Amino acid sequence: MYLKISAVIIALSVSSSVLAQESDSISYKENKEKAIKLAVNKNVNQALPLLTSCYHENNNDKEVQTMISASLISLVSDKNNLQSSLDSIDAWTEKFPFLKDDKEVRKVYTINANQLAFLSFQEKNIEKSLAYHDLVIEELAKNQGLGLKDNKDLISMAVNLASDQLEKKEFRMARKIASSSLAYFDDPELKKMLKYMDDKQLGLN
Repeated sequence: MYLKISAVIIALSVSSSVLAQESDSISYKENKEKAIKLAVNKNVNQALPLLTSCYHENNNDKEVQTMISASLISLVSDKNNLQSSLDSIDAWTEKFPFLKDDKEVRKVYTINANQLAFLSFQEKNIEKSLAYHDLVIEELAKNQGLGLKDNKDLISMAVNLASDQLEKKEFRMARKIASSSLAYFDDPELKKMLKYMDDKQLGLN
């Protein structure tokens, strides 16, 4: 008798567990579908809590990852607030580590950092421009295949900064900019500057 009761209790327990799992699965699916619909319609602020919940439940779900990435890119597409875009990408990457390897997100980050370097250069804030350019080089070093090898804006910024530092006789910095940039850009102006410094043994110490 007791054995039969125990068997019934075990069966009920297993059944309850299965139902709970099915309920969780349904809830996950519903949240995911709702989040995707909101994200597609660019309602990022409403989609984010649902996407975050889904991600925490299953951080390997590629659909969820794709929508998080797309939502972030949509959020930072405003060219009028470039620094905010970098801050947002940094914050989201902290929350969603897979974004460190997301090519599209890293590409946006690199291009926006370069634009900030350019704006700082125009404002004669060379120290700030150099700092943003360092971010560009760091991103290129960490992420291969961003499709920016022939990007004229990135190349032009590297040339402008290297030339500026060369004119100011800041040879070590000029060499650093030219050599680090040539690791990613096959540019004749950068090569010419580096050769000039090599020939005259400038910026080696």
